[in-house]
Amino acid sequence: MIKIMVIEDEQLLRKGLVMTTPWHDYGCEVIGEVGDGLEGARLIGKLRPDIVITDIRMPGMDGIEMMRKVRETSDTEFILITGFSDFKYAKAAVDLGAQGFILKPIDDAELDAVLAKTVEAVGRKRKYDLALRRERSAESVGLPGKLTPGGGAKPNDRYLAEAIAYIEANVERNFSLKNIADHLHISESYLSKLFKSKTSYTFLEYCTNYRIKKAAELLMDERNKVYEIADKVGYPDSRYFSTLFKKQIGLTPTEFRQYYVPEPAGTTREP
Repeated sequence: MIKIMVIEDEQLLRKGLVMTTPWHDYGCEVIGEVGDGLEGARLIGKLRPDIVITDIRMPGMDGIEMMRKVRETSDTEFILITGFSDFKYAKAAVDLGAQGFILKPIDDAELDAVLAKTVEAVGRKRKYDLALRRERSAESVGLPGKLTPGGGAKPNDRYLAEAIAYIEANVERNFSLKNIADHLHISESYLSKLFKSKTSYTFLEYCTNYRIKKAAELLMDERNKVYEIADKVGYPDSRYFSTLFKKQIGLTPTEFRQYYVPEPAGTTREP
């Protein structure tokens, strides 16, 4: 079951939301409810819900500040309850990765749409978390350290994990930061900051490093032609690929293969 927490200072609204929403239809259960942001932040840390539905304006700590605090240690999804006058906070919430907004008074159809989207996001997170746990550790082939994006760090942020999975699954395609941000339903600026803070690389640097790392792995198999490898890692121009590869590694693809791939006995490698 997906765990839900409701944080809303208006008791009637909070109780109504908790008691009348058909949570089980979404595969959800409410594990906690509270009426202020400070207590909400504490309970989120203790109970670790998958989704938090919270008002923006609350005593103690507002919903945006609470969300910012929780984001430091958790990848919990957020749905914000808001009035028209609170829409000035929308950009801050989007930058922090909020899944959506529900306007007061709460409309059932609006709640259904936002909740369904957020439940789907949690499902993707669980899928990618499982895939990351199952993913075997890459075998070291003695390549330069710059080939491994993030210095081997294991990202635990949900959005970063999904973004990296997207990059790896689409390495042959020409995609952008916007493509991935749209796929994850978050802002470009938020995703860009995640890459820099979690991996020490910009988005472009990370993608380039991963493409070159993948190319180096493919070069270990001499059946792969250099121009074919270039296309497989997203560089249809093989001359540009070779120039970029040398800039990153210090060797051309051909030189790299000659240096790292043992020549079979009794054979002569073509230049």
